[in-house]
Amino acid sequence: MACKRLLLVIGVVAVAGAVASGAPPPQPARIQADVVVTGFVPCNNGTSMRTGSAPGFPGALVELQCTGDGAASALAANATTDGKGWFRMAVNTTVAPSSVASSCSLVVETPLVACDATLPAAGTLRSGLRRLVSIVFFPRGFSYVATSADDSPAA
Repeated sequence: MACKRLLLVIGVVAVAGAVASGAPPPQPARIQADVVVTGFVPCNNGTSMRTGSAPGFPGALVELQCTGDGAASALAANATTDGKGWFRMAVNTTVAPSSVASSCSLVVETPLVACDATLPAAGTLRSGLRRLVSIVFFPRGFSYVATSADDSPAA
C-alpha cells in the first residue's frame, strides 16, 4: 500500500513539474529552406516518363543544376532517392523562385543499369522543373538522354 502511494506521489509531482515548466513538447525538425525540390525518378529510358509508367529508381543521385549569368547559376544541390525512387532536397538561396523554374533542371547521372540490368549503361535522365506552390518544385518529367560518341572519354 505504501508503494502505491509513493508511486502516486511521484507521478503527481512529475506531472505538476511538467505543467509548471510551461515547456512545449519537442517538435520534429522543420525544413528551413527557400526552395524545395521533390519528386520521383523512374527506372526507365523512355521519354517524358511519369510516375505510374515505371518502377522507381532507388539510390539514384539527383542533381539540381542551374545555368545562366545570374545568381541562379551558383545554385546547386543534390539528393539521393529512397528505396522507392522518391527524393527531396531543400536549398537556401537568395535566387527568386521564378529564376529557379526557368534556369534550373534535374539531372540523374547514375547509370540506369543500377536499377535494371537490361537498360543502357551510359546516358542520363533529365527534367525541367515546374513550380507547384510558392517555393516547391517538381520534375516536369524525366527523359533519357543518350551519351553521344563525342561525350565519351578518349581511349
